[in-house]
Amino acid sequence: MVVASPGMPRVGLWLCSFALAAASGCGGGTAKTDAGASGGAGTSGSAGTSASAGTTGGAGTTGGAGPSGSAGTVGGAGTTGGSGTTGGGRGGVAGGSAGTMGAGGRGGAAGGTAGSAGGNAGRGGIAGTAGLAGTGGGAACTACASYGTPEPAGQITVAALNTLSGIGVSKRNPGVLYVHKDMTQPAFFAVSETATLLGTYTLQGATVVDLEDMAVAHCPSGSCVYLADIGGNLGSRAEFAVLRAPEPAVSPTQAATTANVSFERMAFSYPDGQHNAESLLVDPGSDTLYVITKLAAGQASAVYRIAPAWGSTTAAQKIADLPVPRAGDQPATSANAHPCGAGFLLRTNNTLYEFRIAVGAAFEDAFKVAPVTVPVATEPQGEAVAYRQDGRGYVTTGEGSMPVINRVSCP
Repeated sequence: MVVASPGMPRVGLWLCSFALAAASGCGGGTAKTDAGASGGAGTSGSAGTSASAGTTGGAGTTGGAGPSGSAGTVGGAGTTGGSGTTGGGRGGVAGGSAGTMGAGGRGGAAGGTAGSAGGNAGRGGIAGTAGLAGTGGGAACTACASYGTPEPAGQITVAALNTLSGIGVSKRNPGVLYVHKDMTQPAFFAVSETATLLGTYTLQGATVVDLEDMAVAHCPSGSCVYLADIGGNLGSRAEFAVLRAPEPAVSPTQAATTANVSFERMAFSYPDGQHNAESLLVDPGSDTLYVITKLAAGQASAVYRIAPAWGSTTAAQKIADLPVPRAGDQPATSANAHPCGAGFLLRTNNTLYEFRIAVGAAFEDAFKVAPVTVPVATEPQGEAVAYRQDGRGYVTTGEGSMPVINRVSCP
């Protein structure tokens, strides 16, 4: 087994959790509120009011209560998973009510910075009520030591979604999953966690040969849906590709919609001839891509690294041979990287393996460990697997007609 030297992971940035009080976010952005300037004394000598919310606010004239602080801006997770923009609640004075906290940022485990606390006292005024805690930007990412029993979450009821081949869990839209069909349709579909169709998103102008897997992972726009055109079921092909499109905004309760989305493409070839593959990994720490080959039943798969080269063509590099699938097992059909960087899942039609490493370890260390078998539902031609974004479980589905989406959680 040959293993190439990995890049530095960016994993730890997903491990943050929030305090529900006035607090800082993952990246160290400090919540801060500047008090409004004192209101000038009124004719009766009563306390001055708060200035209008802002950095310098001018003095009020009536001595009445200052307004409450406004909500902080939602912080979006940065490229490095840093904290979102600090939501500065503007301070009320002279009995001003609590400033509303800024909502937490989205993305991975990196939460947005909390909004600032409630209004500070203006000179000569009574202190405002303390601000409420900001909404967290996402649960801290953790890894399960074991898993519970698979259970059905919902069933696809739209014939257009038969022959599913990949599944992903949205980073941007809580309660939303993505799926794609096998083969030649350059599109992905948003569904609710109970499998209701929410949207069809077509990569406008794209052509694909054999889509086989997907991932939802970091990209320059924040979060992208990755589609792996890596299959070799239709005969010889010299070039393979991965495409990615920014995640759309999707509500888990919206009526089904259709839209075209922009995308970028990266083509690649193998250094040792053509391979069939159905499994894609995106390292959450470096955005490096990996493809795991699909061989005949009972033959172990190999791992190829694809360094990011979007908009051009690159060469894959073989870095490992895996110890699975084992004798008597079916071929590998899907993979997914743990959002904390704690390894990955690899499934076959009938078995699900987890390659576990410590959070903070180099992602490619996962290719060196012995995998453990974890629970998976019995699915007709099991084809897809994806972790939850908090790392505390996963979802799976198959390629049959009206397939069921199954879920497994930490006990």
